[in-house]
Amino acid sequence: MKLFHKIFLCFVVILGTTFQISGYLLVNYAYQNAIEQEKKLAFQEFQHNKFILQSMLYLNPGLLLKGEDTVKGMEENFTVPIALYGADQKCVLTNIKTQPKLMYLEEDDDRIAFQMCQEEGGSYILVYDCIRQGDDIVYLVTETDVSSAVETQRSMITYFQNICLIILCAGFPIVFLLTNVLTGPIKKISKAARRIAEGRYSERIGVDRTDEIGELAADFDQMAEKVEEKIAELFDAARSKEDFAANFAHELKTPLTSVIGYADMLYQRELPREQVKEAARYIWNEGMRLEALSVKLMDWFVLDKQEFVLEQAAVRELFDQLLPGLDAVCVGSNVKLHVELEEGKIEVEYDLFSSMVLNLMDNAIKADCADIFITGKSDGEKYQICIEDNGKGIPPEELGRITEAFYMVDKSRSRRQHGAGLGMALVSRIVDIHRAKMNIESDGRSGTKICLAFRLQEGDKNE
Repeated sequence: MKLFHKIFLCFVVILGTTFQISGYLLVNYAYQNAIEQEKKLAFQEFQHNKFILQSMLYLNPGLLLKGEDTVKGMEENFTVPIALYGADQKCVLTNIKTQPKLMYLEEDDDRIAFQMCQEEGGSYILVYDCIRQGDDIVYLVTETDVSSAVETQRSMITYFQNICLIILCAGFPIVFLLTNVLTGPIKKISKAARRIAEGRYSERIGVDRTDEIGELAADFDQMAEKVEEKIAELFDAARSKEDFAANFAHELKTPLTSVIGYADMLYQRELPREQVKEAARYIWNEGMRLEALSVKLMDWFVLDKQEFVLEQAAVRELFDQLLPGLDAVCVGSNVKLHVELEEGKIEVEYDLFSSMVLNLMDNAIKADCADIFITGKSDGEKYQICIEDNGKGIPPEELGRITEAFYMVDKSRSRRQHGAGLGMALVSRIVDIHRAKMNIESDGRSGTKICLAFRLQEGDKNE
């Protein structure tokens, strides 16, 4: 059963039950009041007729014992139907429609008894008591007709049932509208959820309400927004994986095709020594590029799978350990290295930090630079390490993509220098592991400047 039907039925049941209970209580209350009033009247009639009977017994002692002819016609003296019983509780005179079951009352008992009874479709109140007048003992019973009160109750019940039925019939459209108002936003949420499930992730509800349903709609919209963002991230990740696989296959295909071709040529033909050396040089060159690619890929996978522990280290001490290797690389490439570092301590993983600096140096050297400048400065909150070269630079429109895997600004130059297009992607991942920030500046003509901002340790902040 749908929620709409459940709410609608609940409204109808509650409305009907409420009216029925209210009507019962109201009618019962009115009936009880009417009966109480009838009881008072019945007691008043009894007292009046009791006084009449006592007067008759006073004026004519032993009246009930003088025979049937004497008793006959006495009922005309009373204002309501009565019944008279002797001391032995045997009926002496009666003109009431029903004979009561008398209680055995003591002669000195001051209680006045009464009972309700129905006879021939009528309702009556019988009041009786033991009366002593001189030596006469008699039981007097009076009958008061309360059929009008009972009929009024029945009429009220019938009238209220009709009113309740009319109200329920008139209330159905109102209940329907209220139910629709309550469930309308939920239906909108359900439809929006189905549309999102169909792939329309930009779907929103936009219910402008401040109640719980409005909060639910707002939460749903927030969830849909997060889902859309996550789907976009997954789409980008999937596209990146596809691009990665395609670029990786492309990077493998070209050198492998050349290696296989030259190897087949060496195997199938007798070639002059110069051609053999040229073929072997090409095979060696492509093999070196494949080796560089495999090393870079291994580093890439390690960075994604392994957890690294960062340790506090002084910047100058780090570079004192790195400089011998950096100088050797620069001397071999006829590049001058300039280092100027301020005091400061940062958190690093030594091997990753070393790999990051070497990759940046390697990129600077491949850009045909003559000088590389390494500077380090502290601004009180961050320690910034900048690596700047005066090489060919990077076109400004390419700056946003150089950290993508297999992306190369100058593909032919990178391949000649055994580049794989993974260096800056590795650097970017290492920067993230160190919780640092990287900024790249270049105008495409006069070199490139890459700045890495690390958080200073507390001791250095206070100095």
